[in-house]
Amino acid sequence: MRNPFQKQNNTALVATISIGALAAGTLAYLFLTEAGEHMHDSLKRTIKEHLKNRAADIISKKTIIPQKAAKALADHLAK
Repeated sequence: MRNPFQKQNNTALVATISIGALAAGTLAYLFLTEAGEHMHDSLKRTIKEHLKNRAADIISKKTIIPQKAAKALADHLAK
């Protein structure tokens, strides 16, 4: 039989709810406010540019294609 006076450890539940609320608030800010929309667009452009540069680096390291041509290829493929 379970002891009704024993304390339960709900730390994981509280942490999960807190992280979920923080994520929901962040997404609401990014998608529902005008300032968040500008920030969302800026983040999207920055991430896309970083990934294109990273892809160009990998292409140029693994092949004989020069960095400039690999960058042009990555730009073309990312559109």
